[in-house]
Amino acid sequence: MGPEIKVIYSDLDGTLLSPKKYSWKKVHTYTLSTLSAFLENTNNQFILATGRNLVRAKSISSWLEDRLGGYKIPYLICLNGGLLFDNRNEQVIYSQVFQTTQLLKLLSFLRRHFCVVFLVVDSENQVFTEDNWISRIIAKKFTKKYNATLKINTPENYKNGWENIQKVILFTFHKNSAKLRVLIESKFSEFYVSIHGDWLLEVIDKKVNKFFAIQKINEIENWQLSQCCAIGNEHNDLLMIEKCGFGVAVDFSPKHTTFNYDPNLINLHTTNKKGIAVANAINHFS
Repeated sequence: MGPEIKVIYSDLDGTLLSPKKYSWKKVHTYTLSTLSAFLENTNNQFILATGRNLVRAKSISSWLEDRLGGYKIPYLICLNGGLLFDNRNEQVIYSQVFQTTQLLKLLSFLRRHFCVVFLVVDSENQVFTEDNWISRIIAKKFTKKYNATLKINTPENYKNGWENIQKVILFTFHKNSAKLRVLIESKFSEFYVSIHGDWLLEVIDKKVNKFFAIQKINEIENWQLSQCCAIGNEHNDLLMIEKCGFGVAVDFSPKHTTFNYDPNLINLHTTNKKGIAVANAINHFS
């Protein structure tokens, strides 16, 4: 008999969370019921692995716990692995940040060739942006939504102040996020990029990764990768999908996926178009 899934590491947007038309608030009711059944075995665990900051991740975690019969999600992997939070003891236990050498070059390149607004998010939940009206408007909307602190500065000053960056968010006014992702990843191999629609991109240092946080959790809990299932839909999920014993790719396709992946390292392809990707994964491996 082969290994069984004991731990699920799930991305949020595009994976656990439902498309709007299928959503009951946040998560499809069928996914909630399937996940509840999985967690009836008290040896099983469910962990969120997201690009969102800690405040947003905790909010969704609390919402889920209320609907999972009081189950306490033990860890939250936030900011694409930049921050690992022990949700039971309410403390940050691991943090990883950008190497900024190439980041300034990237932003300088983008500003020369494209009309973009960038938001730099650090480990203190501060958001830095440029001192111009359009950047301020976008940054204020973002900080209000995510309960972050807005900081206005210039790239020149950042050279002395960028010490705890965990991700960079780009808004492109060319409606060309897929094209920009390919361009950034080809010219700056230190980064990988996730896109959210035509206008929004997240740039992450390859040294910051959800899978590295998973390794830390497994080390603490003495869990085996062979018993872990990783589910995700973006480039920032790829390493955990390829490395865990059960790797689930959500809505990957040669036609639409702009990053390379090894199909031999993926155990299941599924879709979240109806909001049940996580349920599909649990049912497939049960």
